[in-house]
Amino acid sequence: MFIAMIVSVQNCFAAEISENHSPFHENVIYPLVKTGEDSIDKRINTAIIAEVDRFVTGVYRNAQEINAEVVDVRTNYEIMCNGAGNTVILSLAMTESNYYKGGAHPATYIRTLNFNLSSGELMGLDYLLEVGEGLKDGYFIERLEQKLREKVARKEIFLFPDALPLKKLPENFYWDKNLHVHFIFQHYEIAPYAAGIIDIDID
Repeated sequence: MFIAMIVSVQNCFAAEISENHSPFHENVIYPLVKTGEDSIDKRINTAIIAEVDRFVTGVYRNAQEINAEVVDVRTNYEIMCNGAGNTVILSLAMTESNYYKGGAHPATYIRTLNFNLSSGELMGLDYLLEVGEGLKDGYFIERLEQKLREKVARKEIFLFPDALPLKKLPENFYWDKNLHVHFIFQHYEIAPYAAGIIDIDID
């Protein structure tokens, strides 16, 4: 259970975002959202805290299973706010990192949560595909593969031999401030660790 310690506040359309630190892990930070509607705030913040709790609990559970010492556990995040007609979207990209003693490098992931600020509902892949209804079947994965190939060529990124063609959409995506959709490929998902976490803007 995380107890919020408010550090700073920023605005996101009609929502106020406070940055909070876990009292148990000084490097674990996360946002809490205040829209003025208690039911919406509860829905959004419960999902955010559940994600942070899932991450931290998982780190220590895994440490027990592999008999390892946790050296570092930390989070950071970026908030993107967008207006799409009558829908205001808050996208949260949470960077989660942990390091075990003796490890070659930290394990880092980006987890995303997208919320409709009018209702507090999570907007996952099902929502994205519903928004794209009327587009040809497979449009998103084709567009993602096209943009991935362009970035790979531009940045000279080495992909695993079986990375392409893409088999499915990554589960983590977000809308940026310009309402572009970005998909996230984690370390080792399609490329070696040195390639980093790959963020693809499909426009």
